[in-house]
Amino acid sequence: MPKVIINKTQNFCIVSAFDDDANEFISEIQKLKSKGWKLEGGVSASNSKLFQSLSK
Repeated sequence: MPKVIINKTQNFCIVSAFDDDANEFISEIQKLKSKGWKLEGGVSASNSKLFQSLSK
């Protein structure tokens, strides 16, 4: 199972990972930002998981 999960459509995506995988989570978000994706709000957390939404 991947450490970071990216659910993506053409213009919107949600990145999620367990808080133990925060470094990988940040790395994937940075990769998406370098490809033109923009953050939508801040990081959300629930049940030891981190979530970040992005749009294009």
